[in-house]
Amino acid sequence: MEPLSNYLKNSQKITENNERIYEEVVNHPKMQAFMHEHEGEITRSMIQNDLMILKHYINQKNECEPTENGKCKSHPDGYIFNLEIRQGRFNMVYKKCPVRKKYEEFLKRESLIQSFHIPRDVREATFETIYLNDDRREILENAIGRAAKIARGEDYRGLYIYGEFGIGKSYILGCIANELKEKSISSMMIYVPEILRDLKAGFNDGSSNARYEAIRNAEVLILDDLGAEDVTAWSRDEVITSILNYRMVEQLPTFISSNFAIDELKGRYSYTKTNGREETKALRMIERIRALCEEVKLTGDNLRQS
Repeated sequence: MEPLSNYLKNSQKITENNERIYEEVVNHPKMQAFMHEHEGEITRSMIQNDLMILKHYINQKNECEPTENGKCKSHPDGYIFNLEIRQGRFNMVYKKCPVRKKYEEFLKRESLIQSFHIPRDVREATFETIYLNDDRREILENAIGRAAKIARGEDYRGLYIYGEFGIGKSYILGCIANELKEKSISSMMIYVPEILRDLKAGFNDGSSNARYEAIRNAEVLILDDLGAEDVTAWSRDEVITSILNYRMVEQLPTFISSNFAIDELKGRYSYTKTNGREETKALRMIERIRALCEEVKLTGDNLRQS
């Protein structure tokens, strides 16, 4: 059993320590301001009952200090707290610190763009960084205007951008996706030849249906390099035309890039090895593209060779 003298000595130390913390708390500018706001509500016993809460409150840093990975050095858990008085006790009210809030907003914005088999430079493209010359000016102004109208809900038609290989069609699509992201509009950007391979491979594990539905229902769908895939009756009729038809009926914004003008797609999609010539089915696909997109031609030098 502990000697009484030791118990009394320890009790005295605890009392003295509590008194020291009490003085530190009540004389701190943050606590002084809180007591001034709640004048007449706070008693000495209330402060003594919640000393540790109040100690934590006054020691909490006011300013956030962001780290390189987007977290807050001052508030590692991402939260700051304020005090409130509830039934005669001090309570902590937590809220996200500004750094965490900003980081979560960044993650939310980043998640607005889904992409499949799209190069990083295209995913990160913006109208501020794009190479501008007279060949591109009109199309870029058109693209910016389209993105703005879609964001305001004034129009659903996108652009069908065609032109020679390597002149920057995909990059403009990336700019459109990021412009929409800044306006809190989500988009799905897919490289057509690879996504068709993914859908075909997905029959084995059952993932094709979910991916197909995600593409079909994307808030804004961006199809990159249409016509570069191996044309089959399945890819033309069951995938591409089916997706375009749904989006036409639902009036969902769609952007497309291709090396072919829309009229040239007729020959490209009219013939398959398995079914031979089927011009009507090719025309059905083309009609849906025209309903969904305004056709624009991009000209210029091959930027991949410069």
